[in-house]
Amino acid sequence: MKPLVDRFGRAITYLRVSVTDRCNHRCNYCSRPQEKHRERNQVLSFSELTEIITVMASMGVEKIRFTGGEPLVRKGIAELVGMVNAIEGIRETTLTTNATLLPRFARRLKEAGLKRVNISMDTLDAEKFRLITGGGRLSLALEGIEAALREGLVPVKLNTVVMRGINEDELAGIIDFASERGMGVRFIECMPMRDGFDWKRHYMPIQEVLEREDIKERVVVEERGEPGGAEHMLPLRSGRGRVGFISPLSNRFCERCNRLRLTADGRLHLCLPADMDVSLRDAIRGGADRQGLEALIRKATEMKPEAGVYTFSTEGRKKSMIHIGG
Repeated sequence: MKPLVDRFGRAITYLRVSVTDRCNHRCNYCSRPQEKHRERNQVLSFSELTEIITVMASMGVEKIRFTGGEPLVRKGIAELVGMVNAIEGIRETTLTTNATLLPRFARRLKEAGLKRVNISMDTLDAEKFRLITGGGRLSLALEGIEAALREGLVPVKLNTVVMRGINEDELAGIIDFASERGMGVRFIECMPMRDGFDWKRHYMPIQEVLEREDIKERVVVEERGEPGGAEHMLPLRSGRGRVGFISPLSNRFCERCNRLRLTADGRLHLCLPADMDVSLRDAIRGGADRQGLEALIRKATEMKPEAGVYTFSTEGRKKSMIHIGG
């Protein structure tokens, strides 16, 4: 089948699948305190999810990342992972999680064919963790990290949103924590992703992170070649791994974008900062056959913008990050 390519020549090989917009945390940059969630009948069933992924795999999508919300709160998530791994053309399934439920699910996920996990970890301070996550317990996340390592969901990567005034003093410590355990870490610029979060107050460009002495002591910041994807990877001076730097605001990577997002309620989201999507759920429930679904996906992909535009304002934004999927 003809590969899925947008009008700017970018081949789409990566689909991020939000299996739920529910989460057992309420991270301050991701969701509003009283976020309204989709009703159960609005969320894609496993059969609908696999139908969409099967069609997209036939068009060249090879990698699936399960996201949320928190994907591990979706009942039967390990079963879904196994179903997707059985689809012809899917070469890798991964998952992004806050890790608190991994002690319960890590082994089942590994047995279902999940390759690895990314874990959201913005602080190693228990009180900061509680404040950032809206009441979460750091100890549970640390237990989840150990479960992922024990069950071989590796390489484990930590995702850390850099927030001035909150965690910029911990970045070097997070590098050390990850390196000591054979994990990677990726530092991500804070973005305007929901109403009511004062992201400008906390925004810290990646370049400023790289200029910090405690970072330069650990990271070979001089080695600034061309990034290979969304993240710019730099080696540790210890030789024990690399650190990724993701700068969606200060150093865009749109020309290398190879991904689409599928929301929990079945909307194919074309660009993270843009309110642009097409409902595949409505098409399926309206009786669309495989050819009709393929045609809709191709038409939607042609709408993908050349570059995402962050308006630096969240006013009027239709969805918080928790609805789009991380």
